[in-house]
Amino acid sequence: MRADKPDGRLRHETAPHGGGGAIASLEGLGGHITLLHDRIEIERHGMLFSLLNLGYHLEREIASTFYLRELVGVHIVRSFTLVQFLRFTYAGCPAPTGHYLRDAFAENAFMLSLRDNRPLLGFMGRVNAAMAALPQRDEASRATD
Repeated sequence: MRADKPDGRLRHETAPHGGGGAIASLEGLGGHITLLHDRIEIERHGMLFSLLNLGYHLEREIASTFYLRELVGVHIVRSFTLVQFLRFTYAGCPAPTGHYLRDAFAENAFMLSLRDNRPLLGFMGRVNAAMAALPQRDEASRATD
């Protein structure tokens, strides 16, 4: 697959002027992730998530929401042989344990696929752009004064 060819798995939508619609969404191995104008929502479901939960007693959250204004960073975690995943960093988030399955299915992580993770990189770029578009805290406080 060519690098410049768009991948249909990353769905781009428009949310004009911070409207309530989805900006982007992905369906992955462990569920579904949606970027909205002010937050990210992850819903975990599917056979893989259920099997790993039962087999490894991961006992992870079924749904997570992260507000963009609270995020500090978005990271791609790569393993030589295993699936890449996104990890969202915010105050109080679970620290990486070094155990791949626990980290990949943590409340602040999302795994996409076994093969091509270009949509994951595209999603990460959209999250970074949405975070950059948020008003700065000092600007937001001046607007309310």
